[in-house]
Amino acid sequence: APHMSTIPAETADRSKTTTPTPANTTTATTTTEEDYPETMSGNSTYIASVVAAYWFVSISMVYLNKVLMSSEEVSINAPLFVTWFQCVVTVLICIFAGVMGQKVNSLPLYSSVAQSEGGSAPAAKSQSFWAQFPKAEYHRSIGMKVLPLSIIFVGMITFNNLCLKWVEVSFYNVARSLTIVFNVFFSYAILGTSSSTKTLMCLGVVIFGFFVGSAGEMNFSLYGSMAGILSSLFVCLNSIFTKKVLPVLDDNHWKL
Repeated sequence: APHMSTIPAETADRSKTTTPTPANTTTATTTTEEDYPETMSGNSTYIASVVAAYWFVSISMVYLNKVLMSSEEVSINAPLFVTWFQCVVTVLICIFAGVMGQKVNSLPLYSSVAQSEGGSAPAAKSQSFWAQFPKAEYHRSIGMKVLPLSIIFVGMITFNNLCLKWVEVSFYNVARSLTIVFNVFFSYAILGTSSSTKTLMCLGVVIFGFFVGSAGEMNFSLYGSMAGILSSLFVCLNSIFTKKVLPVLDDNHWKL
């Protein structure tokens, strides 16, 4: 009879045992809104407040500029001066925000406020609103690279104010409705981005709507319409050149 080998009992016992899972092994988990409801809700509230603030400021600026340009009581018959003054105020606000950002960022990031069995534990301070603003600086080499965008920005504000001076507020958005048309055209001409046939068909509808709105305007102004078209052109160029210039400034909109 053939010899039959037997497995030792100790070996058999080892084969039956399973390798324990290490205590420090972690498993991947997915964070959902149920895990952090307060954080998710806070972010939604913050985004909604920012959008509402932008909407309010944008509409307020349209009516304010209209009053400054065409009101008989307080009108300033100097649209270029108004544009220059708005740019100066913007620079002053950026300088002030940069100074506040420096002061906030110079503060210690942690403070000992939480107590535990082992003593005090550092707790992070809440992020300040001013911390996002860098110091306002000017470098000639960078300024020369940003110069074309600066000229485009000034042209955008100038023709925007001229459009408001010569047209009614109700026709203002119609006069500036060709921004999307210029955006598609210059995206292809400058950035090489192509558009689909459906997009081009939608642009045809926009152009048709522009001519219909212009024909139906009671107080139509050729100068105002031309200023609106040029404003749309500069708005488009502003967005395109912003994308090209941002890498020079570390992709930081506040530095720009």
